[in-house]
Amino acid sequence: MSKYVKEMMMDQLKSELDGSRSLLLLDLKGLDAITEFQFRRDLRKKSIKMRALKNSLARRVFTDMGMDGLSKFLEGPSVAVWGGAGVAELAKEISDQVKKLKKPEIKGGAVDGVVIGPAQVEDITKLPSREALIGRVVSMALSPAQRVVSLANAPAAGLMSQLKTLSEGAPDSDGGEAEAPPAEAAGA
Repeated sequence: MSKYVKEMMMDQLKSELDGSRSLLLLDLKGLDAITEFQFRRDLRKKSIKMRALKNSLARRVFTDMGMDGLSKFLEGPSVAVWGGAGVAELAKEISDQVKKLKKPEIKGGAVDGVVIGPAQVEDITKLPSREALIGRVVSMALSPAQRVVSLANAPAAGLMSQLKTLSEGAPDSDGGEAEAPPAEAAGA
């Protein structure tokens, strides 16, 4: 293969990764053509991209991207997967597919440029989704403000209920209705 062709292949891989620093490396050996097609189709439905790699060129691309630790996983047939809603969703989907098909193997990957092994990929699958984490942070941020507002409104609500009771003519302690003071006596 000529140097020009190799450079074109490396440039294509870089442009497909589009600056993504979170990806997983898989070994798909043992999958028949139909199963691999279904695997790729299922990933495509979830906006997960997949690309077979030439290991020597992938090493150079990953080194240029600052993820040279991925080189240790580039042995034998290698496939890169990236994309989706986030790295947790990517890891969950790939892990689910691997468990279902029992043939592909997760070699390792990178999360925001940090190289991880297959065991860490399993740990990532246990993380909540990005949206769930954002929801938790928002509820934690709003919780103190909600408490302050409820505490500030509590005395006003208590005062309002007492005024309402008085205006409706609450019973006296001796059981009779309280009489409103005459208007003339209040003005004098």
